[in-house]
Amino acid sequence: MASEDNGWQLITLSEFACPAPPASSRLRQGLRRLGRVLGWRQEADGGEHTEVPDFEGFDRDPALEALSAFCQDWPQARPEVRFLLDPPFSGSAAIARDWAERRGWPVLQPPDEAELLAQRVDDWWARQGVHGPWLLDDLARYFLRTPNGMVFLRALLVRLLQGEFGSGLVVCNSWLCRFVAQGFELVLPHCYCFAPATPALLQALGIRAKARRLEALAAEARGNPGVALALWATDHQQQIPRPELPAEAGDVAAFVFYALLLHNGLTPLQLLRVLPMLAPEQLAAWLQRLEYCGQLVLRGKRWQLSPVAYPQVRDFLAGRDHCLDDF
Repeated sequence: MASEDNGWQLITLSEFACPAPPASSRLRQGLRRLGRVLGWRQEADGGEHTEVPDFEGFDRDPALEALSAFCQDWPQARPEVRFLLDPPFSGSAAIARDWAERRGWPVLQPPDEAELLAQRVDDWWARQGVHGPWLLDDLARYFLRTPNGMVFLRALLVRLLQGEFGSGLVVCNSWLCRFVAQGFELVLPHCYCFAPATPALLQALGIRAKARRLEALAAEARGNPGVALALWATDHQQQIPRPELPAEAGDVAAFVFYALLLHNGLTPLQLLRVLPMLAPEQLAAWLQRLEYCGQLVLRGKRWQLSPVAYPQVRDFLAGRDHCLDDF
């Protein structure tokens, strides 16, 4: 089921457990949280915080080997739809795309806006022209959290699980998976993920540090290799302060963060649709503020979280009782 020699391993969602930080790391994190509460913070230096290594630029061959070993008897022996969970910045979606390309599996195209809002699942499927196994590489592109924008996803998931579209691999970001379970009351079967990154894996990805520091880094990143790489680059290559939330961050910032995590990024227009309680001017001001503080980046036309800011943003949402992912 797994290939452990290269540091990558596939496990079931129920097996995932975040690495435990060493005592010294817990103390530092506690002091950092206390400092944020008391206002001890350094202002971020505009967009400089976004210059971190892109995880998708790293060698993914060892991860592909692990995924191939895990799926060696599927779907031939066990035809079914499987779900690969993709925590933010983990690189799991890119790994799945490379894996599918090598196997000659087509990548399904997301619905256009008309198909999505009209819930035309049959039209969407007919447009794919797929015969045999397939990859759906980002389930978040199949919904918007609006009254009309979620019906397509609900209908699609039911039909996928009933086997109407054959066997395939669905990449689902971890925040959306939790939303589906809670909002749709639908538990996705056959859910898998990569095991949390170990110090050995972080070394293999190019981080040079003592074992105890690697252990602390893996724990701070909650086993997420992409987040660990971003934190390391900021602290030890760029030698610049980590981004800090503005002291006045509250409900608006939390709404923006959660929407971006749930959808794997959104355009400004899409953000307005999923956050109708915000005036356009209010949303624009907060997007600029959070970009200046290093929490957000604009990639193409889509706003996304900065990977180095992700641990702090997750803690912030936890403190405001938002529904968190399992990673």
